[in-house]
Amino acid sequence: MTKLFWLLPLFWLAGCSALPGPSQPVVHYVLTDPGPVAQSPHTLPGMLLLREMDAPAFYQDPRMAYSKQPGTRANYEFANWAELPAKRLTWLLRQRIESARVFESVAPMSGGIIGDYQLNTRLIDFYHDAATEPGNVLLLVEAELVRRDRGILLARRVFVAQHPVASYNAEGAAEAMNRAANQVLDEIVAWLGEVKG
Repeated sequence: MTKLFWLLPLFWLAGCSALPGPSQPVVHYVLTDPGPVAQSPHTLPGMLLLREMDAPAFYQDPRMAYSKQPGTRANYEFANWAELPAKRLTWLLRQRIESARVFESVAPMSGGIIGDYQLNTRLIDFYHDAATEPGNVLLLVEAELVRRDRGILLARRVFVAQHPVASYNAEGAAEAMNRAANQVLDEIVAWLGEVKG
């Protein structure tokens, strides 16, 4: 029994020495807004309700996505988004629509406000295509504008942005993803300004 008592600390120390060393730190990237947007040529009267962007289950994960083979997706191990992409894109889109004065007012659907229009968006794909170095970023977002008081779909469109990646790593992918996001958000705002209510 005494021998076993002395052997237990040795097993514990051996286990500690087998623990992994310091791991690579996780970097959190932020999708950012580059600044002011152009004013819409005309402002639609009424309130726009902006529904939070839908996203497939795979993109409800903070880790950045990449693909090395067609039809597959994987996640960077040490590169995360500071906020889930769909949630962040919704917030950025709302800021842009308000700044551009496309509608008289904009509010989130979750606010319990009665609105005249509703914008539904869906994140279809958002990843670094790393099949060849350094690769490209692809972003696809579907948007549909609904006239709530009439119960009709006014317009629907899929927005696509593809940007080259400067460096074959997460940092290069994040920079290209930011440019792709800003392109799609600009295009959605411009499209909303062209829709007849």
